[in-house]
Amino acid sequence: MTQEENKTNPKILWVDDTFSNDIHELMAYVDELEDSGFKVTRVDNPDKALEELKKQKEFSCIILDIMLPYGDSIPRGKAQAGNTTGIVLEGMIRRMDRHKDVPIIMLTGVRRQEKIVQDYIKENKDTYFKGGISAEDFREVIKKRISEEPKND
Repeated sequence: MTQEENKTNPKILWVDDTFSNDIHELMAYVDELEDSGFKVTRVDNPDKALEELKKQKEFSCIILDIMLPYGDSIPRGKAQAGNTTGIVLEGMIRRMDRHKDVPIIMLTGVRRQEKIVQDYIKENKDTYFKGGISAEDFREVIKKRISEEPKND
């Protein structure tokens, strides 16, 4: 997918275990994105995310919850008692040639993760939110990240 196609037909992979519950906290965000022309693929665990990444050639952006359930791809003990499962998944994605330059946005609503995530973000230059952003502002952040040139470190 060219950068121009990313802007006109943006595809987002959103990984958050909240999608497996009847709690629809994130649906205002998903609805805003879909109403704005984004195609949002939602999955609720790292294993399903990796399946989608293998199936789908290109995503314009990937959104990851920091605290995800364990699975076959991320066994117990590899992610600080589950507190950094999303960060481990991000590292796995960065090792996939096809997806290594895709913008990643990390989310959490859990305060105790903030220090871990802030240190990680400084090192890896991904975007991080701890909640409290409007759906419209979140959409604009995603649009901005998609339009940026890939980081070549």
